[in-house]
Amino acid sequence: MEAFVKPDITWGALAPIGVVIATALATLIAELFLPRGQRAPLIALGLLGLALAAYFQLSLWQVRVSTFGDMLTVDSLGAILSLAVLGATALTLLFSEEYLQARGLRYGEFYPLLLFASAGAMAMLTTTNLMVMFIGLEMLSLALYVLSGLSRAEARSEESALKYFLLGAFASAFLLYGIALMYGATGSVDIRAVPLAWESSEGASAALLTASLVLLLIGLGFKASLAPFHAWTPDVYQGAPTIATAYMSAVAKVAAFGVLIRLTSSAAPAAELWTALLWWLSLLSMVLGNAAALIQRDAKRMLAYSSIAHAGYLTVGLVAANATGTTGMIYYLVAYSLMTVGAFGVLTLMARAGDATTIDALQGLYRRSPLAAHAMAILMLSMAGAPPTAGFWGKWYLFLAAIEANQMILALALALTSVMGAAYYLRLTFSIYAEPREPTTPWRVPAPMAICLLTCAIGLIGLGALPAGLTDAARTAARQVIAQPPAPVQAELHSAK
Repeated sequence: MEAFVKPDITWGALAPIGVVIATALATLIAELFLPRGQRAPLIALGLLGLALAAYFQLSLWQVRVSTFGDMLTVDSLGAILSLAVLGATALTLLFSEEYLQARGLRYGEFYPLLLFASAGAMAMLTTTNLMVMFIGLEMLSLALYVLSGLSRAEARSEESALKYFLLGAFASAFLLYGIALMYGATGSVDIRAVPLAWESSEGASAALLTASLVLLLIGLGFKASLAPFHAWTPDVYQGAPTIATAYMSAVAKVAAFGVLIRLTSSAAPAAELWTALLWWLSLLSMVLGNAAALIQRDAKRMLAYSSIAHAGYLTVGLVAANATGTTGMIYYLVAYSLMTVGAFGVLTLMARAGDATTIDALQGLYRRSPLAAHAMAILMLSMAGAPPTAGFWGKWYLFLAAIEANQMILALALALTSVMGAAYYLRLTFSIYAEPREPTTPWRVPAPMAICLLTCAIGLIGLGALPAGLTDAARTAARQVIAQPPAPVQAELHSAK
């Protein structure tokens, strides 16, 4: 009998996720002892925990290690995207209280659910082990299902939660079956085992590995809102409470594409297979997302189709499969989290007007709240890819990556559909500055909401005017992912062959 070998454990690598989970548990317990309707201490506790998690994440910035038996990977990719998740969560917490109060949704479980979801997203981003990734994905997804149906008295909220749950469970089945097939083909659930397995596999083993990669792409494509796996997105975004939509639109996208970056980089020898699939998914998402968004009259539904288009833009970086593409994706994901949280943050203000989010209802927002209108204009310009915002550089890097990879059709599609997208972003912008149809009274923007909007707007302009800092960090992360060392399981697989 072989002796048990204790794996090397770097406990500090678990600190960021551990702090977020501990904070979620603390808010869950603290809510029991607070007076009914008093939620400010929960928000303060959540923000404190997120700040501490960000501190530990920054302390691991220059660290690159695989620990806990290769189930946890600490590197620059995980660090940058985990910080984006923590930032999006903090911004959502900032403006959550006023919206929940206005809608009569002052449920204490909102805050721990948000934090548990963030811990799941961070687990997805800091592992190459597909089972750990799946556990993180389920933590994220289960929390989002509940948050989607948080407005219990509204049929559309309950409908969105049910649709999200049923389709999400179906996508999870594809993902889990893909993981099972990968284990059958490689003897491992670590994605770093794919290169050697692909080069040495033949017959039934090769078929298993091919099917595994296809099923994994389908499952992750659902989570990333890639067409044709996007059917849930418009209904869930529109039906869920706007505060929940703000969170899921940013965090779910960051987590899904973080996993896709690791998967496609590890599966580089199988590029002929997944590149062809992602090429069509990218093109379809860009065209369908922008075309459908053009005809929408509800801002939440318009932004939902817009998120499908942005998923298509990001997939261009996966298809390019070069350092520029990965750099552009990381940069774009950080910018996208600011854009979507800020945009839906502005829409939460409409809770004061019956939560009407149609473009007609938003007309004249400038007269009600100049700060919200100006912030929304900057966010829309960034989504359209207009300089000097971060959205411009994100699309520019992805466009260059497509050119470098000789993907001229995708580069042209990215450019043309971005122009198409500018039409509905500008239509919304013009509407909020137009004269209102009826006399309106000014709205007071609470300080937390003002901080959130200013952070998003200034962050996008700052990253657009001075992109070098984030670009350099993203480039370092891209180099690490592309040149990742072989996992120990690969050596075992090779010797077994």
